[in-house]
Amino acid sequence: MDKKKFKKIVIIGSNSFSAGSLISLLLRKNFKVYGISRSNLNKKKFLRFYPKNKNFRFKKFDLNKNHREIVDLIKKFQPNYIINFAALGMVAQSWEKPEDWYQTNVVAQVKFHDQIRELDFINKYVHVTTPEVYGNTDGWISERFDFNPNTPYAVSRASCDLHLKSFIDAYNFPVVFTRAANVYGPGQQLYRIIPRTILYARLGKKLPLHGRGTSERSFVHIHDVANATYRIALNGTVGTTYH
Repeated sequence: MDKKKFKKIVIIGSNSFSAGSLISLLLRKNFKVYGISRSNLNKKKFLRFYPKNKNFRFKKFDLNKNHREIVDLIKKFQPNYIINFAALGMVAQSWEKPEDWYQTNVVAQVKFHDQIRELDFINKYVHVTTPEVYGNTDGWISERFDFNPNTPYAVSRASCDLHLKSFIDAYNFPVVFTRAANVYGPGQQLYRIIPRTILYARLGKKLPLHGRGTSERSFVHIHDVANATYRIALNGTVGTTYH
């Protein structure tokens, strides 16, 4: 394997907790990384993920408004891999104005994918999606489990996944999918359940539980997910989904 051909990666949605953890890993491995996000790069907040590094560059672009500029940047940078974390999340809030979720998670993505599908320097396009596409489930499920989304957020993500499947079949667009469970680890936002539990315990505060405390969730450490995403980008089989 010629290591020189695996040196450039574009991360879309780079300012998220999961993307930042992956960027930290990639920089340690001496990759050249271009981060793209619609939010400003908060260096103080994300210092652990974005150390001063000559191999990292950042551009503030919104996939809804700047997909042409993003495509131009990609054509100029010519990455071997693109990893896309960009999506409007928050399941409960997606009921309040579902059209925003479909605009960001489907329409903007389709426009973007239709622009980059012909770029011959892309070895792999990693689409980071969600197990929410399966709906409510009991126990372990396989990557071949049927879609059964039951929220606007989940429907929007499933729609984009199916759209990309059509691009694989029609254009041989080199897509792989990842669907990680809930993640936790250093630097996670404090409103998330595990850091919030630790914070409340240290402050001696009572932790409010949703669903009367009966819900069960699986969690994976973010370092494991970042390492898996990195390996999938390099070695994953096109058209395959990885849990």
